[in-house]
Amino acid sequence: MTRPKGPAHTPPAPVRIWALLASEASTAVIFRRGPSRWTRLYQWNTRTDEITPGSWFHGRLYEWMSDLSPDGQHLLYVAHNEARRRVQAAAEQFDGERMWSWTALCRPPWVKALGLWNASDYWSGGGVFTDNHVLTINHSAKALKALIEAKGFVVEGVACDRQRVDTFVIALQRTDWRVTAWPERWRCMGEAHPIVFRKKALELRFISSPRHTRYVRYIWHGPEAVPLLEGASWADLDQQGRLVLAREGRLYARRGSEMNELINLNLHQPLRSPSVLLDAKQSSPQTDPL
Repeated sequence: MTRPKGPAHTPPAPVRIWALLASEASTAVIFRRGPSRWTRLYQWNTRTDEITPGSWFHGRLYEWMSDLSPDGQHLLYVAHNEARRRVQAAAEQFDGERMWSWTALCRPPWVKALGLWNASDYWSGGGVFTDNHVLTINHSAKALKALIEAKGFVVEGVACDRQRVDTFVIALQRTDWRVTAWPERWRCMGEAHPIVFRKKALELRFISSPRHTRYVRYIWHGPEAVPLLEGASWADLDQQGRLVLAREGRLYARRGSEMNELINLNLHQPLRSPSVLLDAKQSSPQTDPL
């Protein structure tokens, strides 16, 4: 028997999903990552489960450094793209500004910037909504410089260099998560020393591994076991009190004792053509954050 030559086919890894719930509206923003250099945003009506696809972004959007306004109308996100073309385009558009990481304000599910701040100094980036139109961003107040002014928003920087607001914690607390354990040290301490959050029967463990990677684990403390929760990349109780979760690129909602699939985002793949690569002068909302 003759075996075919060449490497065996390896199925693509499932995409990673994270979501941010609005605290005052039945809406959420989904971050879909995969392949690793592509991210897509979706808007999710959690009352009707209508999911609207939005921008593909060629680069990394840092979901744990991003925040959704209480009314769900605006998203503050952190982006990263070191491609030479990207850096050159930003320099041409913003008077020589060298930029490969940035904080941006947008109207999801589109990444096009309504406000923009350079975060390429290796400590700036991200922030939180303190109201629907009030932002505190992780950029020094002394040198706060908007490359695109966020019209209609009050924007404040942090008082001291290297001082930061903890976006991940504040975003969770706004949607009724509470901290139940905060170890003296958790960075690089592994699963024995997580930051632990609780929302009713759902527990979230935020873990920093010895290899400097961060990930989450979920535990259900209700009377019945929850299928699919083990290995979930994201889980929460939505604005209606449903358990919702993402696992292996699929989004689920609990109805009764069953987890029903809402959407399989593994089926959505970016177009791999030069026309969809980021270009600071493009106006298409599909890919252009600037």
